[in-house]
Amino acid sequence: MKRKEKEHLKADPFVHFFERAWAFFKNNLKLIFLGAGALALVAVIVLAVFLFQNMSSSGENKVYAQAFRIQTAADMSVDQKIAKLQEMKFRKGISAAGRLFLASLLYEKGDLAKSEAVLKDMPDSRVALINDERHALHARVLAASGKNAEAESMLERMLAGKKTAMAKELILLQLAKMRIRNQRPEEASAALKRILSEFAETPSANEAQTLLSTLEIPASR
Repeated sequence: MKRKEKEHLKADPFVHFFERAWAFFKNNLKLIFLGAGALALVAVIVLAVFLFQNMSSSGENKVYAQAFRIQTAADMSVDQKIAKLQEMKFRKGISAAGRLFLASLLYEKGDLAKSEAVLKDMPDSRVALINDERHALHARVLAASGKNAEAESMLERMLAGKKTAMAKELILLQLAKMRIRNQRPEEASAALKRILSEFAETPSANEAQTLLSTLEIPASR
């Protein structure tokens, strides 16, 4: 067999493949363009969602920053801060902390009923820590209102919760202080000892040790 004939036979399979591929392309041109269009549409939707999330996050951050400036403003009275925060609209992201600022200021002012109302009406945030801070503040408001059993129950649920984002030692410290005020030193001591045992390397351990020493002084006399 001549050399040219051998080369021709070798080339034939490739030619045949490209001919079939070109025929498939021509016969399915509409489907190919539809598929490409669908892919392009998906890409546009993904990009739009990404941009929307970034814009939403940026908006949340701006609202939070404004609320924080109001809450920490040295040249404004508590009433002025409350009025400013009441005018704002908060979402369910980081800006939800603005509602906590408002409830905290009302609590500081001594308007416990309004503070509790803000916390009760506050929807769950997408930020787990904000939800926990809400419950911790609600417990303080309840305790200040004389609803000690409800307050302690709320803190105990936080301690038992597997999804609690707030540091457990802070919850225990709040619970211990609440029990000290209610003249229940033994139960307060148990909470403080748990902090020293389970969270010895945290700043809360120092405060827990001081409180525990204060509780043990009368008992040693």
